[in-house]
Parts: sequence; structure tokens; C-alpha cells
Amino acid sequence: MEVYKIVTDGKAKSTGNIMRQVVEKYYLDMAPYASLSVLDMFDLIKNLPYRSDPVDVETLMRPAYTMSMTGPGGDCDCKAVALAAYARLQDIPFRFIAIRRPGRKTLHHVALELYINDRWIFADPTYRFNVFGQTREEAERVVL
Repeated sequence: MEVYKIVTDGKAKSTGNIMRQVVEKYYLDMAPYASLSVLDMFDLIKNLPYRSDPVDVETLMRPAYTMSMTGPGGDCDCKAVALAAYARLQDIPFRFIAIRRPGRKTLHHVALELYINDRWIFADPTYRFNVFGQTREEAERVVL
């Protein structure tokens, strides 16, 4: 299976563009999960182990890698790509959201929003304690 390794260039928009390309190319990886609801899929992904990228290398994995947990990764962008691929499979509009801590210039995290019932709903499947639809109020969000 193909894994994308991108040397961090500090530009979130370029990483966001590649994330969308990975989703478009590999969204059928999520076909085995097509019968799950959005909430069940969110819970499944957030309960996968978190794995950091190697130092100084931004690693984006195709959804099948993230779901099987083979290969490197399983961090915020890999989990966001997996949920976005599920959304693409289900024809649910999505957008990637980069997050920055207050007072900081650097974007440090990525999640996504899903367009459900005529509104954008925040979905961050990175950590087990995250709840569908809840966001951290103190964080600044940037649409990629």
C-alpha cells in the first residue's frame, strides 16, 4: 500500500491539498465500513492508537493503513483523512480544519468538519476522549 511522506514545509494549505488528494484517490478504502453511521465511524477511528509521525517528516497515510494500523502514523492528519474518506464515500461534504493555540503563529493540529443537517459539525477523531461535535473553544481554527 502507498504511504505519502511529505517533508514539513510549514505550509498547512499544501498539506491540506495533499490530504484532499489522498481522500479522493483512496476513499474506497472505507467501503468495508459503509454500513456504519457517522458516529460509529467517528468512534471507531478515535479509538485507534495514536502514533506520531517521524521527526521532521509529515506522513500522510491512505485510509486502509490507518484503519489496519500497519505502517507508520495514526496521528491527527491520518485519522482526519480516514474520516474524510468515509465522508466522501457517504457523499457527506467535509473540510479540513487546522488548529492553532491562542497566541501562537504555528498551526499544530488538524481535524475536520462534516456538513450534516445543513450545518458544519466539528469532528476531531484524534484522541479517545474527543466527542463528536465538540471543539476546544480556546483554539483558533483555519479552514484548509
